[in-house]
Amino acid sequence: MHGPVRFLVPLRLCRTVIVLLCSFAASAARAAAPAPEFIFPAGGKPGPTFNVTVGGKLDGWPVGVWTDHAGLVFKATTNSGAFTVSIAADVPPGPHLVRFFNDDGAAEPRTFVVGTRDEVLEVEPNDDFRKAQLVDKSAVVVNGRLEKAGDVDSFAIRAEQGKWIVAAVDCYALGASVDPVLQILDERGVRVALNHDTHNLDALVAWQAPHTGTYIVQLLGFAHPPAADVAAKGSPAYVYRLTLTTGPFVRSTFPMGLKRGAKGAVELVGWNLPKAAQPVDGTRVAAAEQLLFLPAAPTGDTLWLDVADAADVAEQEPNDSSAQAQPVAFPATVNGRIGRPGDVDRFAFPAKKNERFNFQMRAVGLRSPMAARLRVEDTNGVSLTEQLGGDLSDPRLGWNAPADGTYVLAVSDMYGQGGPEWLYRVKTAPAPPNFTATVPSHALTIENGKTNEIRLTLARNEGFKDKLTLAVKGLPAGVIARIPSVSDKDNEVKIELVAAPDARAANVPIEFIFSAPEVHPPMSRPATYSMRGTEPRGDRLVNDGHVAWLTVVNKPAPPNPPKKKE
Repeated sequence: MHGPVRFLVPLRLCRTVIVLLCSFAASAARAAAPAPEFIFPAGGKPGPTFNVTVGGKLDGWPVGVWTDHAGLVFKATTNSGAFTVSIAADVPPGPHLVRFFNDDGAAEPRTFVVGTRDEVLEVEPNDDFRKAQLVDKSAVVVNGRLEKAGDVDSFAIRAEQGKWIVAAVDCYALGASVDPVLQILDERGVRVALNHDTHNLDALVAWQAPHTGTYIVQLLGFAHPPAADVAAKGSPAYVYRLTLTTGPFVRSTFPMGLKRGAKGAVELVGWNLPKAAQPVDGTRVAAAEQLLFLPAAPTGDTLWLDVADAADVAEQEPNDSSAQAQPVAFPATVNGRIGRPGDVDRFAFPAKKNERFNFQMRAVGLRSPMAARLRVEDTNGVSLTEQLGGDLSDPRLGWNAPADGTYVLAVSDMYGQGGPEWLYRVKTAPAPPNFTATVPSHALTIENGKTNEIRLTLARNEGFKDKLTLAVKGLPAGVIARIPSVSDKDNEVKIELVAAPDARAANVPIEFIFSAPEVHPPMSRPATYSMRGTEPRGDRLVNDGHVAWLTVVNKPAPPNPPKKKE
């Protein structure tokens, strides 16, 4: 939001069903629920209506479509899998959810991105760098597909001397089973820059043009999970959105977060950017939320901001050695930058014997390229304990002080790398007491006259002990929820959805809302389901959904048996 960088804004609560089927054909042989494999193109910008293709099984055409914003409208055409899409001006930039359904069920939501830059379609043939598709704008999003085995998509972009060429792809983050690679070639076809993974399997590469000229950006991909052979793969479902620009591109901010309840400003970090600050407001972030998503003011690129509950402390150089360690009193949230290869940031802190410290790194989880190492040292630089990140994860380090004294927290990159984008936050204060809940499936089905038991999983975090209540939002006429009281010891809540014998067929978005009415201010959270896939490798553009789906199937009552003749 993963983002990357990820480019995510808060998903709106379900507002409307954008397209409802006028009627579902009644048939004894029922269709299967839709199983879309991709949406192409996977995004667009507000403006004129455009066409999209949805691949996969879409039985019972035309299928219905729901989106998470009323201004994002999909309309089915006469051809199976073909839709027109319109995006209103008030639809926030970033990823949105789109769900396809018929009278027998609904597919898991797919991600569709609303952008702010101009959009174009990839044009084949463009495998050879000498036949690269010309991008004649300084900033554009290319919607393409790696359709065939060995497919390489090439794009030519002109850059002035000193300008950064930035290429960032969303592919894995859209739900495609692919591990993409980006590279930049010069006019002779010589590779000058390469990137494989960032905060997930998607790639981002930035390279400063040494002289004015035309350069080639190439994209290819490997199967994920990896195949037995290491070769570029292809599939109609390998859909991507490739941002190409020699203009402003925002990757992150410094600091990469803010204190809950506080207002302030953050410095935008990226390429071809004027030095500017963007206001941020932590007063609207709920107690249970740890992330704030904002569109970057000049570009619409989505910012992932961490929300903490301790005071922010900014790193001050020089602090590489133990003697130069910056004094800090914990709990605090330390904001820093590994500004050059080999850089180590050190922070000196007092501790009492047996005092417990829990250091939580926030770097790759906020779109930083940093593979973090956390280490506690004594004042002579001797390591007492350490924890490494890796595998697209951030380290956590728990440690008890062996004696009264001063100790040093050392922060560095595992591989000795560094640069302006190697940003991090280290949190030591626990989150406030909160709770989370999950729903077992993104979609539920019930027949008229039947009961469906649903088990919601509940987790109380950081010592949360307050009373909870549960409500189901969006149930159609003829369906009720039997909700038990929620015990303070429950980690599972069983509810029953009951459909009346005469309940009509329906397809509706629903939410399971847990609330803590006695907390001040009152706290509410919907139960969520994961959208990370079966083999998660870092963040998707949307990691979790909270709007589930309910299909009510209306089956006619069996006819009365004929009476026997006497």
